[in-house]
Amino acid sequence: MALGGLVHPLHENELKHLRKKKVGIYGPRQWDTPFLSEKLPFTFSSLLSPVAIQKVIRNDIGGENYFRFTSSYGSSLDDTAAIIELLDNITNPRFTSPGAVVQMTSPSINCTKNWNPSWENDCMLSQSNVQVTVAPRGQAFELEYHEHYFSTTLFTGSKVFLAFPPHITNLDHMRRTFQGKRTRLPTLGILREMQQGIAIIQKRGQVLLIPPFWSIMTFCTETSVSAGFFVATASAFMSRIHNMDLWLSECLFWPTLAQRQAQLVPYVEELAGHFSDIMSDDVKQSKPAKSVQRAICLEWVKFSTDKDGEKYESMQEKVGELLGCILDDGTRMRLASVFVEVWVRFCEMKREKNSTCRICGVRVDKLPQDNGEAPDTKLKMHVKSVHCHFDLS
Repeated sequence: MALGGLVHPLHENELKHLRKKKVGIYGPRQWDTPFLSEKLPFTFSSLLSPVAIQKVIRNDIGGENYFRFTSSYGSSLDDTAAIIELLDNITNPRFTSPGAVVQMTSPSINCTKNWNPSWENDCMLSQSNVQVTVAPRGQAFELEYHEHYFSTTLFTGSKVFLAFPPHITNLDHMRRTFQGKRTRLPTLGILREMQQGIAIIQKRGQVLLIPPFWSIMTFCTETSVSAGFFVATASAFMSRIHNMDLWLSECLFWPTLAQRQAQLVPYVEELAGHFSDIMSDDVKQSKPAKSVQRAICLEWVKFSTDKDGEKYESMQEKVGELLGCILDDGTRMRLASVFVEVWVRFCEMKREKNSTCRICGVRVDKLPQDNGEAPDTKLKMHVKSVHCHFDLS
């Protein structure tokens, strides 16, 4: 892959000539590509020793703290024995028995997380709790795809990452690969068509930041313990809307309907919450949010087309289809009401400066009027009936 020009080393001397603003492969900032350092502000207050981290993992695993073991040996007894053996060998860099602990909740590690929200101006909306991964040497993980910045700190061992940017070619390949699938491809199968990746070697104590929508594949070259969390920003919100179909395709990998719904509902709740934050100016850095507000107003009702003239759904339709995937009637209606209430509040607030609907531009005094309705009432009914008409039957 490297000889074919499909993978570049993570070194700014190699990447800077690829950062041209108009025709470059990557964005102009270092934050637009993976960033590796020991001094980033999204890390932990202290780096525990391998023995200390082993003790923490043993104390926190299980009980109310969620985790998964992959890949399962097929029985709970065999899985339990493999987990115990893995934890016993955290300090052994050459341990190779297959199977990894992933998505582990660790209150002890989470409370040591250190975050500086002013690291850059993308307008932070939220951050997740820490998820811990414990993996043996030789473990290869499937391709991961995240909508948010992903910060991962390596406590023990070493890893190699292959990271691929969210170019149209890569995203379209992922869409073709994932669409309608119920299981993932073999680990390396999808890499054959991915382009312009970056190879990264992470050592103990280093923090790796992966930008939104980059795809990463991880290989453990030593027994390793890592802790990562996600940071959602306003600047990535519209990209989340544009690539919603890709997330839904990945959601289908969960084997049961209940598991897919368990992933879907929190996803929609987070999306609705961030939509509310952006549209209500409930963010500390307002400048990025203002530009996102304008984009949302434009794309909520507007169909977009690609270079071949193919028409894509409006944001309203995308959100409506997403809500329609939720099976529980009460949950579906509750989340739909969030979008409706946010739009009504936003349009009423903007009407104080300009007597038009902020979404479509129609003048409020030109809206249909029943029995002497007040302007606020007319605008509210217009927003609900025209701009938030979700087919949720």
